[in-house]
Amino acid sequence: MNNCKSRLVRPGLAALAALLLLAAGGCPQIWWPSGDTDGTNANTPANTNTNTNTNTNANTPGDANAPSALDALIASVVRVFPTSLHGQRNGKEYFYSASDGFGKLTGIPYSQLGCGRCHAATYADGTPVTNTVYSPSCLDCHVDPTRPKDHPVTDKICLGCHGRQGAEQNLFSDVHRAAGMNCVDCHSVREMHGDGKVYPTLLAAGASDTDCSNCHVAGGTAGEPGFNVYHLLHMDDLHCSACHVKSVSSCYNCHFETEVAQDKKRFFGQTPRTGFKMLMNYRGKVHTATFQALSYQGKTFVAIAPFFGHSITRDGIACGDCHPRGGSTALALQEYMTTGKITVTSWDATKTGAQRLVGPTGVIPIPPDWKTALSFAFLKYTGPATDPINGAANMPLWDFLKNEADGAHAPVGQPLTAEQLNKMYNN
Repeated sequence: MNNCKSRLVRPGLAALAALLLLAAGGCPQIWWPSGDTDGTNANTPANTNTNTNTNTNANTPGDANAPSALDALIASVVRVFPTSLHGQRNGKEYFYSASDGFGKLTGIPYSQLGCGRCHAATYADGTPVTNTVYSPSCLDCHVDPTRPKDHPVTDKICLGCHGRQGAEQNLFSDVHRAAGMNCVDCHSVREMHGDGKVYPTLLAAGASDTDCSNCHVAGGTAGEPGFNVYHLLHMDDLHCSACHVKSVSSCYNCHFETEVAQDKKRFFGQTPRTGFKMLMNYRGKVHTATFQALSYQGKTFVAIAPFFGHSITRDGIACGDCHPRGGSTALALQEYMTTGKITVTSWDATKTGAQRLVGPTGVIPIPPDWKTALSFAFLKYTGPATDPINGAANMPLWDFLKNEADGAHAPVGQPLTAEQLNKMYNN
């Protein structure tokens, strides 16, 4: 029995959408006749006319009960929503349950974790979400799913779930936000509602439509890339993000014991690490990436994946950020080419508080042997997993665990090749 809170909405073919939504596991809708018609149904509460059409007798254009184009669109969306990224939410399980995923180290089945039940604190209309009965539905994003144009999806609604992107707005400037753009200006309806196919992750081929070239192209809605030496040298091989993303982010060293005990996230400092970006191959070009470090009962793990930071800068970065030369900051590449290692993070016990963790910093290329070449300072939380989540109060209880990773995973994308690293180092 679905215990979601029922809602009053208007009549029309959207009633069919509600039934489909209920069949897909969404919240049931109570369809109450209303005299405030919007073209979906001309009947009023006092109108006793009934529609006697059967499946073999379709509505005609003159039938007052004929579905509107909006109703038909809603019904088509509801049919595919259960297979969408928002309906399925496969990404975490794809990462966790892979053959080399973190689940192999914890021994805890994904079905026993709260990760798959992740949700915002409220539905789009402000109604609190009850965790034990929650399932993804149109109500997550739409105040009234039958009148989507009357209640546009705002960034506030999106960021109720997409917390990292919310943190980015506090951490970085971005040319698109500065221009007044919102999430829905880049992310397509198909991407959010689905197309009938099940994608294992947002990063899977075909799952996402969003790309700089959708707008920044000849004849597009934004200026096409200017003609300059940087574009001439790099546009065939590098994605725009490689130069124009100022920084990515990472919540450092998730303490998985807390996730298991409280279904909450505890990580070092409770503030994402920034001031760096990784580079790896993705969709045929060099793309920005980030990492996730975790620990559980003394076991350590790191995952690397493409990541598009919402920290776009118009001017890009300097040559010396990637290519070693006089005054270069490409320290990670220099370290790898001379020692075969890259120190992503390290632990300085002589410091206090958050300063004990050093890095990550600058441009960090992901080399072919990244599983052994990248060095991280993995941490442990020495207090009880049931402690309240409080960055300042928890800080003294964090300590160094070890540098070795017991597991490593790159579910999407590929490391840079030796040839690519040599070109970065020598050109």
